[in-house]
Amino acid sequence: MTRPFSVFLTRFVCIAFAVNAGYPAARTRRSIDTNLMVNPHFTIDLNGKPVGWTVWSPRPGLSPQATVVDLSRGRALSLEARRFADFGKWVTVVPSIKAGAVYRFEVLYQPRQVQQEDVSVAVILSWCADDRGALPVQRDYVDQITQVNGWQRAFRTLNAPEKSRSLKVELGLRWTNGGVVLWKDPRLVEVDPPRPRVVRVVTTHVVPPSPTTIEDNLKLMAQILDKAGKEKPDLVVLSECLLEEGVNLPMTEKAQTIPGPATEMLGGKAKQYGTYLVTSLHERDGALIYNSAVLIDRKGRVVGKYRKTHLPMTEGEDGISPGSDYPTFQTDFGKIGIMICWDSWFTEPARILRLKGAELLVLPLEGDGDERHWDIISRARAVDNGVYLVASSTVAKSPSRIIDPNGEVLAETLDRFGTVVSSINLDRESRLHWLSVGPAEGEARSLYIKERRPDTYSALTRVSRR
Repeated sequence: MTRPFSVFLTRFVCIAFAVNAGYPAARTRRSIDTNLMVNPHFTIDLNGKPVGWTVWSPRPGLSPQATVVDLSRGRALSLEARRFADFGKWVTVVPSIKAGAVYRFEVLYQPRQVQQEDVSVAVILSWCADDRGALPVQRDYVDQITQVNGWQRAFRTLNAPEKSRSLKVELGLRWTNGGVVLWKDPRLVEVDPPRPRVVRVVTTHVVPPSPTTIEDNLKLMAQILDKAGKEKPDLVVLSECLLEEGVNLPMTEKAQTIPGPATEMLGGKAKQYGTYLVTSLHERDGALIYNSAVLIDRKGRVVGKYRKTHLPMTEGEDGISPGSDYPTFQTDFGKIGIMICWDSWFTEPARILRLKGAELLVLPLEGDGDERHWDIISRARAVDNGVYLVASSTVAKSPSRIIDPNGEVLAETLDRFGTVVSSINLDRESRLHWLSVGPAEGEARSLYIKERRPDTYSALTRVSRR
């Protein structure tokens, strides 16, 4: 049956309206389907070179061998190092980047006989203010990695910075004694902006009377959690061993089981206010006692535990045993790592937690007798790793504080029964001009991981200094 012209006209007008209105559904479909990469399948020209791709190295004598490799399905770009100093990249430029838009990039790679993959295999996105990829305004490592059928997938979602008009994609190999890396299936798509991960964090500063009892301290902890709960937090941090602060009993009598009566009360408060909670207490486990931090979730369950690894002389003499690992914990807002007091005076625990993916460092501590010392230490651990740090102290001169990745104190308190709150965005990128990347913006959080040299750090793990 022939449809009336009015039906076709109505449909045309509806489609045109939908396109012009820019409905989110239409944009999402286009974002998923459109790969903006130049020659992502590495079609070659008459000379066997991939169209739209070039090889870069600092100078000819440092160039790794660059080839196009035929796979059972498709092609891959290859870089092969012949000496440690070799450094080279396959490079292409994607034009027509929209400043302010959000893009997801991913590429598959396969390293072979590369000693330090984190250092030697580098995927760099250089956002440029011209159409030729010659004037970078921001440079980023693509540092999120997953496994896919024998390949690694490097991926990252980023906002195109202001002034950006093109994107230079750089697939690199550097500083490895031999070794090959293959690259395939690069993909760049425009995506809808992700939902910001804004976390409402409360830290506390409580100075109990002395002498006191475990029971009275437990009541004090419940009261400070009631005060913190009014802020509708996602995370509350209490100080190190607050439960037994000022309690004059032998360690064997103060130590608690986990789970036990103390964590049951804490769990009840966490559930009441729908928040995560971190504190530490002396844990009795069989014949041993540890200084253990607990992570309690929004339902009041103990979902994580970390045992303090770095013990000051006095704790060891009190019969406390050290822990031996650095777990990270996945929450519904991101991954956190926990240190306890003396741990933070050493750079390694925070760095290991960051290497394991921690986006937020949580630090219950008793405190530091020198406020100037504490000010430097607390800021430094945040800056070292380009992450937020939340610390809760109980010593009168050491403020509890929330610190951003640049070392700025967002909130702090020295009140004897104090709380402070800050809303932090875990997706915020901490950038500095000329930070490693030349006259452009560099991001601390990824740079401090990708530009480490663990192959030179063997002295750190020697049992003896001789």
